[in-house]
Amino acid sequence: MAYMLRAGVTFCTAANRHFFLDRDADRYFALGEQDQHLFSALLAMDPDIMGQTSLSPALALFLRQGEGRQLQPFAARHPAVAGMEVGTPIRPSFMLILRAALAYLHAKIRLRQRTVGNLLAELAHSKPSVDVAPEVDGPLGELAAAFDRLRVWTGEDQCLAMSLGYARIAYRMGYPVDIIFGISPRPFSAHCWVQLGDRALNDRLSRVEVFTPVYAQ
Repeated sequence: MAYMLRAGVTFCTAANRHFFLDRDADRYFALGEQDQHLFSALLAMDPDIMGQTSLSPALALFLRQGEGRQLQPFAARHPAVAGMEVGTPIRPSFMLILRAALAYLHAKIRLRQRTVGNLLAELAHSKPSVDVAPEVDGPLGELAAAFDRLRVWTGEDQCLAMSLGYARIAYRMGYPVDIIFGISPRPFSAHCWVQLGDRALNDRLSRVEVFTPVYAQ
């Protein structure tokens, strides 16, 4: 019997464990030892497990029966190979810093009202469809510098709201950036950043490369 992930759920594999992101429930989660073993068997298409007609309660929360592609961990199209370290220092304009601050505050408010899945679905409608090359010292670099100035007031733990705000402005500028969600297993932590191609735009490579991507759009 074939199983599929419920809509809104993706997973990755790190340190020999599976970690999940449920965008509609605003949570990351991992499995207990027994469920981890069962899920690994499903990934391997173990005939003894595939023949079962029921799942454990934990697996039933995010798996459903159905014909489709084999269960696979999320794979980033373009693993990051560069970040904000690349390029010359940029002095953003006051107006762009103000625009970044408003986009960040808008994202913060919306995150209190809607799930991450809802907000990502809304943003997807405004994402440009034309591929462009990242310009490290151009508008995207200046935008990253503007958001970087906000960290003095926001702190370092606002990656989601900062990335959603960055993406919203980038889309209006015509850049089809990707919002990346990643996890680090030991100790568990999660992070969010924005990329265009293989370049992390609003974070340093030394930071994002320790996270395994679990979702991107």
